[in-house]
Amino acid sequence: MPLNPKLNKLLETDFAKIYSLPLEQQREWYVKSWDDFKESTVEVGAVSDFTVKTSVRNTPVRVYEPKGKGSHPAFIWIHGGGFVFGNIEVYDSICRKIVNNTNCTVISIDYGLSPEHKFPQPVEECYQTVKWISDHAEKLNIFADKIAVGGDSVGGTLTAVVSRLSRDKGEFKIVYQVIINAMLDLLGETNPGSRVENAEGYRLTTKGIEWFVRHYLNELSEAENPLASPLLAENFADLPAACIITSEYDPLRDEGEMYGERLSAAGVSVCLKRYDGIIHGFFNMQQTLEEARDALALVCTKLREAFDQ
Repeated sequence: MPLNPKLNKLLETDFAKIYSLPLEQQREWYVKSWDDFKESTVEVGAVSDFTVKTSVRNTPVRVYEPKGKGSHPAFIWIHGGGFVFGNIEVYDSICRKIVNNTNCTVISIDYGLSPEHKFPQPVEECYQTVKWISDHAEKLNIFADKIAVGGDSVGGTLTAVVSRLSRDKGEFKIVYQVIINAMLDLLGETNPGSRVENAEGYRLTTKGIEWFVRHYLNELSEAENPLASPLLAENFADLPAACIITSEYDPLRDEGEMYGERLSAAGVSVCLKRYDGIIHGFFNMQQTLEEARDALALVCTKLREAFDQ
């Protein structure tokens, strides 16, 4: 399908030039680059910020509560940004919409960025934060047996890893995982064709992926670890049911779809949807793209179904 023409102006940006800026300027640009896609603040029941003490650092967390008293299911959100960029604010509007459309509490994790916090620190930080949330479910007015995790881009990567660790360690249960445009094979060991087809011209490039990976890993051999590249794992059985979203013009498209296929082959229930004519990062373009709004509606529907079981 042809590229959605609504993306033409965005793709006039010289993204390669941005990688030559100092890191802090890159991070500032990344946050501001989404401003055109943010709406006025969506009201929810309550919003609070606090920190969770992990072995990595004191991790900032934002809790969005729905209107109405009593306990609710919880959806834990992990933001994108290539492990190097991003924060809670970038996805604030999306988290608020999920609260209102799913009637659940949404908890967003502001994990430490690379290269200051390299692998496996973001994994450990997110896992320990999710465990803390599960352990303090009563305090947070959430149901400990109705916790889902999800994320966009590398937030989806960390979601897959946290879900795997939850299965293997058995310290808490994840009932559903949402994986959107995720990097699941850091060095492309499975030869995903989309990294060649969509190597450049669509915001995220294959060279850009390599740049992010070098910032995240201490050494490239770490990419073979399934805690870095969950697509390289051997056992996909007994993982949480999943909603996996991919984009036609995303270099990460094929690894997301392969991940869905491997989950399904292992007996895991999977909702796999590709959005044609769309690029990486589209999920945060809610005002611009109908596809982004449809993807958000799909995520909310699948979460409601998971929480109702």
